[in-house]
Amino acid sequence: MQEEELKTSQKSEKIVPPISSVFPEKREWPLLAVALLLLVILGYTMREIFSPILVYVVFLIATYPIRRESMVRHMIVIATVLFGFWFFVEVSGAVLPFVIAFIISFIFTPVVDALARKKIPRPVSIVGILVVLLGALVTLSVFLLPMVFQQFQTFLTAIPTLSGEVSNSLNGLISRGILGFSPENQGLQQAVVSEVSSRIEDVTRAIPNGILYFVAQAAAALTKMLNLVLVPFLSFYIMKDFDLIRYRVKMVVPRRYRQRASEIYGLIDGVLGGYLRGALTVALINSIVISSLMSIWGVKYPLVIGLISGLLDMIPYFGILVSMSVAVLIALFGDNPGLQVIMVVVSFLGMNLTETTILYPKIVGSKIGVHPVLLILALFVFGYFMGFLGLLIAVPTTAILIALRKYYERNLRLAH
Repeated sequence: MQEEELKTSQKSEKIVPPISSVFPEKREWPLLAVALLLLVILGYTMREIFSPILVYVVFLIATYPIRRESMVRHMIVIATVLFGFWFFVEVSGAVLPFVIAFIISFIFTPVVDALARKKIPRPVSIVGILVVLLGALVTLSVFLLPMVFQQFQTFLTAIPTLSGEVSNSLNGLISRGILGFSPENQGLQQAVVSEVSSRIEDVTRAIPNGILYFVAQAAAALTKMLNLVLVPFLSFYIMKDFDLIRYRVKMVVPRRYRQRASEIYGLIDGVLGGYLRGALTVALINSIVISSLMSIWGVKYPLVIGLISGLLDMIPYFGILVSMSVAVLIALFGDNPGLQVIMVVVSFLGMNLTETTILYPKIVGSKIGVHPVLLILALFVFGYFMGFLGLLIAVPTTAILIALRKYYERNLRLAH
């Protein structure tokens, strides 16, 4: 009986050879190194005909005989993730309606679930939500956007004259001795005026350039979104069968990892869903309040200031500084600059205090627990590598990473 078991074990060992039998002996390593070097050179000379798809397929074929080894499995997973990221970027224009529909579904599915618990059929509640969204979009496009574009165009036209007006104002202050210069220090006066004027000119030039760059990027994206007519229909079917889609995705995960995958999904859903729904609501409130206050104080271009403030409100710390600086710069050249500048600063600081103490705790909640130092570091890093988009996703991405780290410490590390 023992001899039969021994023969069976020997046969099983022959079926899956160890990795040591796949690689050559030590004396053959130089030949293998030369062969690999020649293979790399050959691949480099043929790089123009290679594509990531071909490289990925060749990699899978090459690693197939030793796919059961732990290190090789990790390499296959990394290669699959990299290939999936490249593929998603390449087809992002084609799948953009699906991405937008999924984001809409992700945000509003809890509302649909809440209405379903009140015995309202899911199709009825979904159609109602989509009708409200489309109505708001049409109203915005017909009534508000023309006024915003008109004010925006006037604002861009007026910006080049701001540096000249600043130089004249500085000259007037210096000539009256308000800044502490005596009439004998003409050279120092001119140096100060020239330096300050050049810096303000750089700032005033950077503001419209940055806004125009964002508008150009948005316009380029809109040209690729001609098939956005699919978004309402895709959103309807995704929200209608959101639980089924989530279940199907869960079934793709191997059985032993399903419980952990469900916990991680719930964690990400709580952080990302709460942040998206709450931050967008707070940004909308910010835009409406700032536009209204700017109109009350008589500051020019209130809709433009409100739009910039609401958009940048999703960028902590830096958003309020940039939007308030733009508003102060506009107020400086208004009909009553002294009062308007004071009211602009009071309005922005008051709105920021209201968001910090009332709106964010009530609407966003306490799930975005990121230390201010870490948050500023994340903004710098994401902004450096990904620009404006990086600034927008820095907060939720950092919050998700911190939540995953806490989950690992609470569950996986204790298990080991």
